[in-house]
Amino acid sequence: MSDDEIFLEYHHFEPLVGKVVRFKGTRFAIPLSKVIKGQKFISTAKRDPFILIFTAPKEREYMPEGFYECEFEDGPTYNIYVAPAHTPEPAVQDYQAIFS
Repeated sequence: MSDDEIFLEYHHFEPLVGKVVRFKGTRFAIPLSKVIKGQKFISTAKRDPFILIFTAPKEREYMPEGFYECEFEDGPTYNIYVAPAHTPEPAVQDYQAIFS
């Protein structure tokens, strides 16, 4: 099922924490490490905002920001805009997807 068919919300990703995500068209396979739920800042917003955090070992090359077909291990595939995030820990690189 793709995200073209559903409106993605926090609860779609909660059971996927810890699953490896393959980013189609790249060599990257990175676990979804956490889902951070926010609060609505506009009462008419269609969803509560949330952020997906993917954590990978630090490498010389990183995955560039962009839209990816994200294949979740033993789960669905969603089209998601993913970007590298500033990661102060020297051994890892975080990537994020923001839904508002």
